[in-house]
Amino acid sequence: MSVNATHHDDARVVDPIRPQLTGPEIDPQSNAPVAEVFARASSLVTGPTLSLASRVNNCDDIPWTPFPMPGTSFKLLNINETTGAASILLYVAENAQAPLHMHCGAAEAFNIFGRWAYEGEAESIGPNHYIYEPSGIVHLPKQEVESLMFGIFHGPIVGYNEDGTVAGVITHELLYDLAAANDAVAHLPARTGR
Repeated sequence: MSVNATHHDDARVVDPIRPQLTGPEIDPQSNAPVAEVFARASSLVTGPTLSLASRVNNCDDIPWTPFPMPGTSFKLLNINETTGAASILLYVAENAQAPLHMHCGAAEAFNIFGRWAYEGEAESIGPNHYIYEPSGIVHLPKQEVESLMFGIFHGPIVGYNEDGTVAGVITHELLYDLAAANDAVAHLPARTGR
């Protein structure tokens, strides 16, 4: 039986791919709830959205929490329980060295102050540099001086031991749990996934 079939004595052909071009499915004015949404979407913007609440925090009020790497601390600014992303401020002391690690999701950072580089790459990263690290990248940052950066991890980070075995996995949940243990999550909304 083909997709286009003639029904009994009816001479019209039924095509499940193509919608009917008449009726309330096409004319929004014939469907009151749809017409209301169209009206809202095309109305003039006259003020701020009052039904959604922005969250503004003074980062000075958020305690520093030890990050899962010696010589580093972080302030958890936000997590996205749906995507697994985490937004943080990350402080790295002058002699702290990150292990070889892989980003399971992309990472973005803005270096506020300090200087560091990726092993094997000539260009160092200084103040006011934006960094994008694609998902799947394996690299080894080398710290030159103390630094502070704003970062967004769009997925877990896997750290490796020198022999190539997994040393640990940093997830948004781990960062939240560490910050919660340090009483550093009062500025965040209640978790829904727990």
